[in-house]
Amino acid sequence: MSSCPQTAITANAKIFLVFATRLASKDVNEYINTANKLKNWLGSEKAYYPDALCNIVLLLKIAHQTFMTRFLHIESSAVAAMDIYQALIRTVIPFLPLFTEEDLQYMC
Repeated sequence: MSSCPQTAITANAKIFLVFATRLASKDVNEYINTANKLKNWLGSEKAYYPDALCNIVLLLKIAHQTFMTRFLHIESSAVAAMDIYQALIRTVIPFLPLFTEEDLQYMC
């Protein structure tokens, strides 16, 4: 895992808030577009710097909660939302070793 310059950390902190808001959207298209952007960002090991791990976990929780409460039971949006949610989770799986319980206990 490479280090992340402070300016990127500061910029990402603002982006995490935008991701959180948009992932909680009632609009399935906004959810899908945001989850896709997050998926692309999480495809790089650079995304998993120590200060980002708690935010990544939080964003995944928001994506899950939104999918379960807003889209799962609406047939017209369930499949599209499910596809991007699954893709988002699959993107993170190779990086799971970077999420140690000890790290998350101290950072969250």
